[in-house]
Amino acid sequence: MHRSLTSPAPPPGYSALRLFTDCVVLGFTAWGGFMALLAQAQERFVRKRGWVVEKDFLDLIALVTMLPGPQAVNALAVMGHRLGGWAGFTAALAGIVLPSFFIILGLWWGYAALAGHPALLRAVIVGVLPPLAMILAQTAWNQSKKAAPAPRDKALAVVAAAALLLLPFWSAPILVLAAGGLVARLFWPAPPPAAAPTSPPMRPAQVLLCLVPAGFAVFQIVPALLPDAVVARLALAFAGISTTLFGGALVMVPLLEGLIVEHLGWLSHAGFTAGLAASQLTPGPIVGIATFTGMEIAGFAGALAATVGVYTPTAVIAVGASGAADRLKGLRWFQHAMLGVRCAVVGLIAGAAVTLWLKLPLTAQPLSCAALTLAAALLVFRLKQPPYVTIPAGVLLAWLLMRA
Repeated sequence: MHRSLTSPAPPPGYSALRLFTDCVVLGFTAWGGFMALLAQAQERFVRKRGWVVEKDFLDLIALVTMLPGPQAVNALAVMGHRLGGWAGFTAALAGIVLPSFFIILGLWWGYAALAGHPALLRAVIVGVLPPLAMILAQTAWNQSKKAAPAPRDKALAVVAAAALLLLPFWSAPILVLAAGGLVARLFWPAPPPAAAPTSPPMRPAQVLLCLVPAGFAVFQIVPALLPDAVVARLALAFAGISTTLFGGALVMVPLLEGLIVEHLGWLSHAGFTAGLAASQLTPGPIVGIATFTGMEIAGFAGALAATVGVYTPTAVIAVGASGAADRLKGLRWFQHAMLGVRCAVVGLIAGAAVTLWLKLPLTAQPLSCAALTLAAALLVFRLKQPPYVTIPAGVLLAWLLMRA
């Protein structure tokens, strides 16, 4: 029997341990992006377990798309909280995050071992760039069909991409997103009024669950406020990143690189590319690069702190906001601004694809770069291969070309 997530009692057969193990299975097997993960979660928890009413699950998906952070992870965390309180929240969040956490740790060890093999390391760094660029380009193309269907939407996306490439400072993506929302508010017609909300007003405790974690954004906006202790610095830096992460994790690739590489100096550009590739080689979201960065800077403690920092605040925000999803939809000014933000998101993802591609040794090895780009485009756009196929194929091809 399907149970509503608003029911005060857990459904028959529910336990925090079973929820945890189910989420671990999803964390190891749900390849294909956040919608693929949510589709598998829907099959497991709605149809197989009968713990969730399908409408409630769809409402969860609608909620997390309006909030910052990794959307699928946040949806499962809210589901866990509604099923079993904070124990359920912890079980779902830990279960879905731990698989990618340990996979990325293993990939980091592999990357560290390559330090003694410079030719192979160079092949890895160069070979992952075209597949990553094509994955981002495909994502931008797919999102543009929904987020930027009109000519004015596409124009704003193009301007956002150009701004990302031309603005010379690490925080440019935040300004581009804000500018997109401002353009929509000032110059575009407002969306039609939403239906009157049916949910009750948010209680003070729910408001605090939204506002307190959102306060971590100050460490993203003003990194000088970060503490000196490296583990705390990692946790708070990635907490700040997560709370400004609207539109899916891919949009934050340039912001992540600007903060991690150029502003804080935690990784080189090559190390960031390797971390980005590692995050794409897991079923988890791209913010798994936090784990890679933490491991590089402070070992296991750093990896754990960065991972907790990047996932927990937005999951808590989603719990706080989960009782007022229709009220968020009813905020006409918010929905009006989001029209422009979504277009800017498309542009930022496209700009990030160009930025990655430009890191290829285009002048030194133009023919090899052309071959790598064409192969990646074929695998991603034509053959529709997933990252765990395209990225290793790019590395292998780069190694063969660079040996020649």
